[in-house]
Amino acid sequence: MARGGRIVFHEALGWAEKIPSRRPLKRGMLFDLASLTKPLVGSVLVGRLVSEGMIYLKQRVSDILPQFSRTNAGFNEVKDKVRVWMLLSHSSGLPAWQPLYKTASSREDIFSEALRSFPVYEPGSRALYSDLGFIVLTKVIEEISGERLDVFFEKNVAKILGLKSTMFNPLEKSLDPSQIVSTEVINGKALTGVVHDENARAMNGVSAHAGLFSNAYEVALLANEILESYKFRSDLLLPPAYVRAMFDTWACGDRCYGLGWWIYDRKSIEAGGDLLIRGFGHTGFTGTSVWIDPEFDLVIVLLTNRVHPSRDNNSINSLRPIVHNIILSSIRE
Repeated sequence: MARGGRIVFHEALGWAEKIPSRRPLKRGMLFDLASLTKPLVGSVLVGRLVSEGMIYLKQRVSDILPQFSRTNAGFNEVKDKVRVWMLLSHSSGLPAWQPLYKTASSREDIFSEALRSFPVYEPGSRALYSDLGFIVLTKVIEEISGERLDVFFEKNVAKILGLKSTMFNPLEKSLDPSQIVSTEVINGKALTGVVHDENARAMNGVSAHAGLFSNAYEVALLANEILESYKFRSDLLLPPAYVRAMFDTWACGDRCYGLGWWIYDRKSIEAGGDLLIRGFGHTGFTGTSVWIDPEFDLVIVLLTNRVHPSRDNNSINSLRPIVHNIILSSIRE
């Protein structure tokens, strides 16, 4: 937890792995962040590109990726309406999810299938949480930057903030597997250091929808830097104007979205906590979450491995509101 620009509480409880071996959880261990990759990588990197004048939010996706609006039947007017901001705010009309990994034999195959996907509703008319939209966004970022997403992230986020434990594919960085929290047990073996999301796994572990690994301390540092910019106290990573736009409500549907972030209020059950007034955050399928509250100058990071040993475990849904309530109740001016 961070408040007022500094880490004020950092603790580790439980187990990093139970099956096949038992390893206690320790501070500094890396978690598979799952969909926290969307706001912490996808939105942040677009912000970097926007601030450098390389892309703009209302730009057509087909301006960057002409193949996006071309189908077997020719040019498609509906897909040509999709803008970059719609990918970020889950309002592009693209389907929520497809098992692209089942037929893809390469990362480029995943991109090709995602680019061929057709909107299931009018782009910009409402919102539906979409992994496919962020897979397309990955291709947009790579096309504009000229670099693979993980390389661009390392140069434009991790290096700037001095993050040493925030990365894609930690095993390729020679990180000790004993320092990584395990996720699901598949065929008797726990996934450790390998991304849990199947589509991201088929993309060599690198995508804006999932794939980032980090520890609680560095997630808090990154989220706090975003909050610092929102409060006009820093522009080290992103200009305050972009962060303010990032946390605006751009589209509503299954919930309300900013640019890569969920907009929380007391109706947002995903945020948890009866005492939450308004804030911004995101959760990840593996049991991770980050929540930013500008009013309280507060960042809460909760990382769990709720999919270990099996994804058939939704206890995080009851744990998260308890944790948030305790933290908010403890705040004293």
